[in-house]
Amino acid sequence: MSRRNNDEVTVNSILDWIEDNLESPLSLEVVSRRSGYSKWHLQRMFKKETGHSLGQYIRNRKLTEIALKLKESNEPILYLAERYGFESQQTLTRTFKNYFSVPPHKYRITSMRGEAKFLHPIKH
Repeated sequence: MSRRNNDEVTVNSILDWIEDNLESPLSLEVVSRRSGYSKWHLQRMFKKETGHSLGQYIRNRKLTEIALKLKESNEPILYLAERYGFESQQTLTRTFKNYFSVPPHKYRITSMRGEAKFLHPIKH
């Protein structure tokens, strides 16, 4: 198997694992340990294969899932923050606002959908 194919297989495996573990704390350390590669090498490989940095991909996937939950459920924002591994509700609110330009509580009650910012799982 060529190195290119091996990198693609590795990244696809990581993408599947990330999707299965979005509700867990997913640091670069955790993902690199899971992959068996150094953080540096994994990040380079991931960016080459997906066009996304690994950290941004994980954060934006979590934010997309939280945005969907805000619209389809009444789960408290604090619960969502804890569920998706944010240190606090304030950390989630700050990160969410930076990404969607509106805090989670306002996102939930407005008709704003935010789909343009959604990062859906990368299909392979």
